[in-house]
Amino acid sequence: MTRPEETLKIGAKVVQLFTGGQGPPLLYLHGAGTYWWMPVHDLLGARHRVYAPVHPGFGASEGLEEIESMEDLVFHAVDVLDALGLERVDVVGLSLGGWLAAELALRHPGRVHRLVLVDAAGTRVPGVVREDLFMASPAKARQLLFADPTSALAAELVPDVPAPERLEAALRGREAAARLLWNPHVQYRKLTSRLGRIKAPTLVVWGAQDRVLPLALGEAYQRGIPGATLTTIEGCGHLPPLEAPERFAHIVLDFLRR
Repeated sequence: MTRPEETLKIGAKVVQLFTGGQGPPLLYLHGAGTYWWMPVHDLLGARHRVYAPVHPGFGASEGLEEIESMEDLVFHAVDVLDALGLERVDVVGLSLGGWLAAELALRHPGRVHRLVLVDAAGTRVPGVVREDLFMASPAKARQLLFADPTSALAAELVPDVPAPERLEAALRGREAAARLLWNPHVQYRKLTSRLGRIKAPTLVVWGAQDRVLPLALGEAYQRGIPGATLTTIEGCGHLPPLEAPERFAHIVLDFLRR
């Protein structure tokens, strides 16, 4: 599903932005390979005004040269909130975006009202091994990302050969993802030890068949953040908003209405 896109100007940078829906504001922070308007955004938009900015280096967003660490991306997210006029907002983050959401809530607690972390990167549990998506073939990546790697969704999102018109954007996104996700063990350790400082009411949502970030990493978020709850979605891998949009939206909207 497509939606007309907007742009934000932050200094000299252009930030691609998707918006839709009506209601209290909801900031959606995307994962490394899912930076467009999706059906789940329309479902969330039934009760919220959804803002889905695209991180630097992904899609049409500029400014990757300024992003060397997650700290830089947090500063960028605060600039986005300021540009949108959002002082305090509910935040949903998927994978890379979940790590960003957790760091935002940790470092700028006054900006995050309620927090939803979805198969979020960022935690470290001794003995739990993460698979390396950067080195995976398309077939292997589908096995890691999806509960059903033979589904039409899996083939569409991770084709054996990207369409020529999507190749440049895919390569840019891969570079941006690698800059933040390539072997960041020190940052993961630091975040894991600081989770107790997060004050926002938090829901952790995890695909039960996530083979990229095993459930133990979601449990670390649940244990570390005071009062956090954990909900798993059966028959779902690393991308619940895409693989189970209706179930995912129901869970999130139920949490946000409390």
